[in-house]
Amino acid sequence: MKTIMSNQATIGFRTKVQHYTDADGVRREYLIVPELKRHHCDMGAFRQHARYGSYANSDLFPGMLKRIRSERFGESGWLKLHAVPDGVSVDTSGFLARVTIAV
Repeated sequence: MKTIMSNQATIGFRTKVQHYTDADGVRREYLIVPELKRHHCDMGAFRQHARYGSYANSDLFPGMLKRIRSERFGESGWLKLHAVPDGVSVDTSGFLARVTIAV
């Protein structure tokens, strides 16, 4: 599991681990990333963020969250557990996986 610095703005959610078999017959795990909304965000940290601070309370913020999701996970919105992107941590120790995205 990758560590994330605590002074960064974070987006967090919990979701169920899914399974699929790739073309080589290897069973893999993935998560479906939901549409990111304000309630997923640490809004206090986002308001202090150098890049997103001035937009945190604006109508443009949901579009920025959509772009963050697309950049990190592609258009499919799958987070493949064998290829976790930088700035993303996944804790699968509980019934639901806890995902934290640092921006």
